[in-house]
Amino acid sequence: MAKSSFLGATALRSVALFGLAATAVTPAFAQDADAPVEAPTTAQTQAEPEAVIITGSRIRSTTPFNSPDPISIIDPQIAAREGKLDTASMLQSSPIAAGSTQITSAISSNFVTNGGPGAQTIDLRGLGPNRTLVLLNSRRAGPAGTRGGVSSFDLNVLPQSIAQNIEILKTGASSVYGSDAVAGVVNITTKTDINGLELSANSSVPLDGGGEQYRISAIWGKTFERGHILVAGDYSHTNELSRGDRDYLACPEAYTFRPDGSRADIVDPRTGNFKCEDLRWGHIWTYNLIGNLVLDGPGGPNSGVNTSPNGATVLMQYQYPGERLGIPTYGAPAYPGDIAMPAGWFPTGYDTASLAVQNAYHPFVEEQTIIPRTDLYTIYLDGAYEITDSVELFGEFLFNRRETYQNGWRQFWQFGGTTDYIGNYWAPGWQGRNYISPTGITNLSDNSQTVDYYRGVGGVRGDLGGSWKWEVYGQYSKSIGKYRSQQILQDVYDTGYFQTSSCVGTVTPVSGRQCMDLPWADPFFLRGELTPAQAAFLTDWEEGKTVYTQMTGEATVTGELFNLQGGAVGVALGVTGRKDEINDVPGEITRSGNAWGASTAGITAGNSVTTEAFGEINVPLLADKPFFHALTFSAAARVTNVKATRTNTIPGGVNESSSNGNWTYKLGANWAMTDWFRLRASYGTSYRAPALFEQFLADETSFPRQTDIDPCVQWAQNLTLGAITQRIADNCAADGIPSNHSGAGVSASGVSQGGLGVLEPETSKALVLGAIFTPTFDFLSRTRINIAVDYFDIRVNGQVSQLGPRNIIFGCYDSENFPNDPLCDLFNRGQAAAPNNINQVFNKFVNIADQRNSGVDLDVSIRQDLGNLGSLSFQANMTWQTRREFKLLPTSPTDTILGEVRSPRWVGDFRALWSLPDGLSVFYGMNVIGSASNNADFRERNSGAPDPSCIESAIRGTYCPLLDVPAVFYHNFSLTKEIDKGFEITLGVSNLFDTRPPRVSVLNNGQISMLGPVVAASQYGFTGRRAFINVTRKF
Repeated sequence: MAKSSFLGATALRSVALFGLAATAVTPAFAQDADAPVEAPTTAQTQAEPEAVIITGSRIRSTTPFNSPDPISIIDPQIAAREGKLDTASMLQSSPIAAGSTQITSAISSNFVTNGGPGAQTIDLRGLGPNRTLVLLNSRRAGPAGTRGGVSSFDLNVLPQSIAQNIEILKTGASSVYGSDAVAGVVNITTKTDINGLELSANSSVPLDGGGEQYRISAIWGKTFERGHILVAGDYSHTNELSRGDRDYLACPEAYTFRPDGSRADIVDPRTGNFKCEDLRWGHIWTYNLIGNLVLDGPGGPNSGVNTSPNGATVLMQYQYPGERLGIPTYGAPAYPGDIAMPAGWFPTGYDTASLAVQNAYHPFVEEQTIIPRTDLYTIYLDGAYEITDSVELFGEFLFNRRETYQNGWRQFWQFGGTTDYIGNYWAPGWQGRNYISPTGITNLSDNSQTVDYYRGVGGVRGDLGGSWKWEVYGQYSKSIGKYRSQQILQDVYDTGYFQTSSCVGTVTPVSGRQCMDLPWADPFFLRGELTPAQAAFLTDWEEGKTVYTQMTGEATVTGELFNLQGGAVGVALGVTGRKDEINDVPGEITRSGNAWGASTAGITAGNSVTTEAFGEINVPLLADKPFFHALTFSAAARVTNVKATRTNTIPGGVNESSSNGNWTYKLGANWAMTDWFRLRASYGTSYRAPALFEQFLADETSFPRQTDIDPCVQWAQNLTLGAITQRIADNCAADGIPSNHSGAGVSASGVSQGGLGVLEPETSKALVLGAIFTPTFDFLSRTRINIAVDYFDIRVNGQVSQLGPRNIIFGCYDSENFPNDPLCDLFNRGQAAAPNNINQVFNKFVNIADQRNSGVDLDVSIRQDLGNLGSLSFQANMTWQTRREFKLLPTSPTDTILGEVRSPRWVGDFRALWSLPDGLSVFYGMNVIGSASNNADFRERNSGAPDPSCIESAIRGTYCPLLDVPAVFYHNFSLTKEIDKGFEITLGVSNLFDTRPPRVSVLNNGQISMLGPVVAASQYGFTGRRAFINVTRKF
């Protein structure tokens, strides 16, 4: 097993716009919850507020009734009744998002994601956050975050208290909004109609402690004859949730089973419990150099295990005071060159008993941040003023500061020889012809981020006479992210690398520190018990800075051309110009290459300039005819030109790239056969220009495990099992790799690079077919029923991605042109003490992948007027995915993740609200994440085994990973009481039955990403049951 590091280690209201204008303009679960229900009469009377512009079109005559696109609305007031107190949780739990894992603060704090640790983004249909466009008041919102991968809007930026509602356009819309609107569009509309002062405070507190949320906000607004002004302030604080705060996040047991269903986990005799299977620590890895290190020397464990050939390892572990390993020592040297070691060290991992006591869990692990400590400070201003009867000035300003902190832990290791072999200075008592590699653990691996985000909008709009209107605006946003990281210093590490004498009196060459000799082989040093002086010498903090700036200008004109039998033909025309610029400067330690065992990076800097022209038309062909209550056709088109320029030019390299004449279009039709049934359809293309980081990313280094990326590890055994092809085995042998090459030792280095000059824009096609039912019944005159069913199919072509180290290396060895295939030039072998290990893999961004997502959305809304008992509302929003396919290369087979963990086939939200006349309302909600399984994929990879569902191990015996996740139900309940006019209080419980995140086997061969013993997926809550309270007072 390779060594590695662990760094930093609503009530969703998704109402489809079925054809009731009241649903689009006034959410039924919110402001008009107590209003009586009246059955609609004709489409014209229902569609009265035509001035409202819906997401998906700039044409004012486009209404929820004639739009061909499905739209969902999220009401923050209802989200608060479900205990969702921030914009991210409100959006990410919607069915259109919950079908795939989202980037939450927990995910971004524990895995490498774009936007950096602590960022939260929205990813519709699982196509990636870069393919979901976020608008703020129908205008593009600039990205925010840290590190070189900033490209998406950070949902931390806008607090829920400022949002009036959120519309989600559930299909591609590049022809209307431009680049990135591939999977859909999220439009956050802020409050503008506040007249007075509104104060609110809320908190959400897990009953077990850790992860508490608190928020206070104030909004003041004034509406006057010729305009309005609004000023808002918001502060929120989230306490850290660490792994040690929950027993179900702590010790990661293997959680494997025998074929008969009994547990197959190894029991640690020191605790009497199943062994924890996290990263190993505190060992000295021994690499025998003469090929005959046998564990059967005098007094040895008599295991019969021989570690030949050269380079195979045995892990020696120290017996600390107060513990008893209960396994044999190695014994005295039996032959020249045999290893000898100080008292207290024992060989481990060669049989079941010695593996059971092998250290793979440390108290530092329980300090690891799951949800980071977060503070958010926000100021928001909005205003408009009519300078004449036909001209209005408007503006917005937003400032947000995010402060986050992550506690982490990591492995660290050193290399040297034994004392009598090369005279190792730090390994007294270790003898024989061996290399040794002490492997320790430390909690000096923390991270923090401070992100300041500014956004300003200013513009003017007016009437040209008749139905014609115009608007011109400019938008400027800037994200300034500072990120601090605790690093182990490479030049300090180098002082101990094969050290043969004291370094005292010398100065480290990069950090300029007075050298001190570190006790690399000391068992207490390896247990993380560093003195303050040792910690200060080995590690240091660094600070990097990311600045992302976006400037946008747009001019539009809309109006009606002429009338047809079905109504007025509406058009919208416009031009847009935008400049995006990034400048990411990592910390000095990283830039100088002095960060040991961590991702390294250079300066990522460049800009892109986008110019666009667009047009829309909405044609109401027929109305009030038999079988044609209304028939509307719509079309949109846009042409986009993009020029990208590197800031720090590379002599002789590619420093500029242009892509011009990129056309996108969209066609739609809406056919209302009657006043209660209509069909809608749209088909269009979308476009995404490569993100700045995908073009300009300076070299960034990661550290994949050898066994995860190298097909030549144990190639003879894997050929017998059917895990690799004969061609791969032959090419591994031709490359001189031993048939039993173990891959043990240090992780490889994966170098990521930008693709300027190589990348082309992504393209996509989206099809939506829908049916909408709004029936009325004489015997249910007080009942309103809305049902929408939509089929969607989105295909992305030429997706910008990276092959990944595994695909590069596997592709090389599986090539008919080995070793002359171009993929074979993208990696090399050779490490200290492990000449056959992969050393570096170069992983550029290229246009390689295709992906497809299709399925069905079902939205049901029923509202019943109960007379003196108030009103009862019910909602159900569900998504069935029928395809989740990926294709990495044109010659690659199509891979599917449909129904696998993190991508369930089905998700659903169900909500009921009973509003009583006395101001009391009762809310109940249920979120359901469908079952999932990775068993099929596991069996395919393990197809050569006697039982593909199980693994045969000489030490563990036969064990079968559990890779199934059952359907998970989250229940939420609250009571809301309007105590006095303008004074409202909500009390509730979310995750009423304290449902825990699902467990799968930790030993799953990399099939499922884990956070400790549970699945690492945003669909499942980590905090457990929460009690929450919301208090609002209006003056």
